[in-house]
Amino acid sequence: MSDDIAAIKQTLASYCHRVDRGTATEVAELFAEDAILSPHHDGEYEVYGRDGIRDWYAFYHQTLGASVTNLKHLIQSIMIEVDGDSASSVCYLTAYFISKEDKTAYQVHGTYHDTLVRSGEQWLFRTRLIEVEFMTPLGAVID
Repeated sequence: MSDDIAAIKQTLASYCHRVDRGTATEVAELFAEDAILSPHHDGEYEVYGRDGIRDWYAFYHQTLGASVTNLKHLIQSIMIEVDGDSASSVCYLTAYFISKEDKTAYQVHGTYHDTLVRSGEQWLFRTRLIEVEFMTPLGAVID
C-alpha cells in the first residue's frame, strides 16, 4: 500500500509540473482514456476523455499560459485512500503567477478532488474536480 501511496503522490506532483511547464499532451497522459475533468474554477462543466482533456489544456496554455509568467502549482495536506486498483485523493492547491498585463503577483487557493485508477505501475486520474476558493493579488513584482 505504501508503494501505491508513493505512486499516487508522484501522479499528483507530476500534474503540477506538467501544467506549469509541460505540454497539453503531457498533462493528458496523466488521465485515463475515459477520464472526466471538472475545472470548476471557470464555470461548472465537465471535459470528457483524454483527447478532450488534452484539448482543454491546450486552450488553457494558450490563454492563461500566454498571459502569465512564473506559474507554480503547489499541493499540500494530501489525503489518499486506496481500495485495490482504485483510489481517492483530496489535497489543497496553492498557485502563484505573475500577470504579464499588470506585473502583479497573484496567489490562488483551492482544492483538488480526485479519483484514480491503477494502470500498470502508474496511477492515472479517473476524475479530477478543480475548485478555486479565492485569488488575491500579492503586489508588484521587483525584478
